[in-house]
Amino acid sequence: MTAKGYDQVVMASPGGTTHTAAPGLRRVLQFKDLVIYGMVFMLPIAPFSLFGIVQHVSHGLVPLAYLLGAAVMAFTARSYGLLSAAIPLAGSAYTYTSMGINDTFGFIAGWLIFLDYMIAPGLMYVISAASLHDLFPAIARWEWIVVFTVAGTGINVAGIQFAARANRIMLYAMLLILGVFLVMGLVALAHGKGNGGLTAASLFDPRRFAWPAIGTAILISSTNFLGFDAITTLAEEVVPERRHLLGRAGLVTLAIVVALFVAQSWVAADLAPGVHAAGDDTAFYDIAFYAGGTFLRALTSISVALAFGIACAVVCQSAIARILFAMGRDRQMPAIFARVHPRTQQPYMANLFVGAVSLVLALAFQDQIEQLALFQNFGALSCFCLVNISVTGFFWVKRGERRVVSYLMLPLVGLLGTVALLVAMRRETLELGGAWLVAGAVYYVVLRLAFRRRVTIDA
Repeated sequence: MTAKGYDQVVMASPGGTTHTAAPGLRRVLQFKDLVIYGMVFMLPIAPFSLFGIVQHVSHGLVPLAYLLGAAVMAFTARSYGLLSAAIPLAGSAYTYTSMGINDTFGFIAGWLIFLDYMIAPGLMYVISAASLHDLFPAIARWEWIVVFTVAGTGINVAGIQFAARANRIMLYAMLLILGVFLVMGLVALAHGKGNGGLTAASLFDPRRFAWPAIGTAILISSTNFLGFDAITTLAEEVVPERRHLLGRAGLVTLAIVVALFVAQSWVAADLAPGVHAAGDDTAFYDIAFYAGGTFLRALTSISVALAFGIACAVVCQSAIARILFAMGRDRQMPAIFARVHPRTQQPYMANLFVGAVSLVLALAFQDQIEQLALFQNFGALSCFCLVNISVTGFFWVKRGERRVVSYLMLPLVGLLGTVALLVAMRRETLELGGAWLVAGAVYYVVLRLAFRRRVTIDA
């Protein structure tokens, strides 16, 4: 691939080869834009949607599940930070693994992260539809799914600057709504509802604690943490002097959302004993009604719908579109995905494709939120394993930088943590994930043998 006519990011690989970024995306994002993007991806109010499911499988220890999930993710977030600083190119895990290990494993990483990010927007639409259908039962879930898919795809096609402005507005709105819930929830506890206050039992209770249960809870709740890695997909849209801050943005974002997740799930867990929830999908809304009446229930339901269906779905689609853009540019996926709109400088064909696939997935799994979330996690966690290995491969093996703690021990901890979560997955989820990997292997063999493509990453 040549660099002629392209906005270039030139870097030297460990072997001395020059790598060039092309074609150019618009470089306008600052550090605060990256943090906002990551927070919108992970959503400050994300536990609203999965609280009932996590509560059920964890035996009520929801805050603990979020704390342990964050601890596992922190090591992988650090690995992403190291690689994004050294390889400031689009493609995220796909590019890092290609350069840290080799092209074959790079394709596998891209295929896995493709599964993660491709499912994510559809999952967001399903969650939004469930919350609004609970509030407006006369409108079918599939109708809400169509509306949100069109809106999310449209915002992405409009351009990264427009999406960044929309992200800021939606983030501030979510933080305001979360503040309202926390205040009203604490007031309700102070008046004797639920456990009558914040209790340590909601954080840890040896009578309810069991590793298999908490492991499954971490798996499900970790869906809400997937987003620190998505920040790295914007590497080619960050102003050049801020590229080195990609990794720091991921860690800062993770720290902020962990604090918010624990706070809201702790309040909800201590209110839960006084609530008879109609179902796991809507348990949080029942808790909101118990704490603040119809007003708080409606506020939380509508906020979840808009946050997941528009805010989070927009950044999810943006992330996978850039993965497809990078893989299409490197001929690992159809070249049409590398097309950039001349006015907005967006990978518009990739965005339209993601919107279409998300719609199909959301309609197919509109009543199976938990299964869709676990399947998404298979792709993310498998890819995280490769990213942790890539740290050692890139810095220790290829660059010869012998820093035992940074490039061997800490990535190994991140690898073992993600492997432990994968092993704890349900058999049917692992079988679906295995089928996805087999499909990817077939596609890769056809790509190499039938089309005789050997890709050199110029990403």
